[in-house]
Amino acid sequence: MEKILDKIMAKLVNEGYVKEDNAEIVRYGLELTIMKTLVSAIMLIAAILLKCFIAVLIFMAAYQPMRSCCGGYHAKTRITCLIISMFILAAVIAAVKFIIDPARLYVSLALLFAGAAVILLIAPVDTPTKPFDDVERIVFRRRSILITAAAAAADIILAIFRLYTPMLSISIAVFITALLLLTGRASNRKGTEL
Repeated sequence: MEKILDKIMAKLVNEGYVKEDNAEIVRYGLELTIMKTLVSAIMLIAAILLKCFIAVLIFMAAYQPMRSCCGGYHAKTRITCLIISMFILAAVIAAVKFIIDPARLYVSLALLFAGAAVILLIAPVDTPTKPFDDVERIVFRRRSILITAAAAAADIILAIFRLYTPMLSISIAVFITALLLLTGRASNRKGTEL
């Protein structure tokens, strides 16, 4: 991936799209975009192959904005990030495949309430490489509360219509976000990233 980024950045700088002063920032943003695209593509391909496309799509639609608002643990390397993402995908697919009705309702509610409680208590959680200032902390706190409330409202509506599979997907997104918040907070207290 380094070689690809080097070629893209050389072209952007040579053609005047990026100034030399901003090249490092643009490269970092480009690297994140490529990584997110790669992880999303792998998740969707796996979901199609395992016949869980809608469940994974709903999970991703809920999870990505929650992670952006709430913060939490971030892996030190792209490979670690990819591995963690694949474990998360495996958890979502396993839950959708092996938890059957009516257990989906009860598992969904348990994951939603446990995850929402953690998010409401500690979000947002910054990282040593990207600390929040006072204004960002307030903004991301509000966003965390709003996105969690939206997820809970969506789950309640889905429960009313007995749509337990999408409900489970959203609840897993809330719960995994909460786990990553707790991991990020523990990592911050140790003063290192895990």
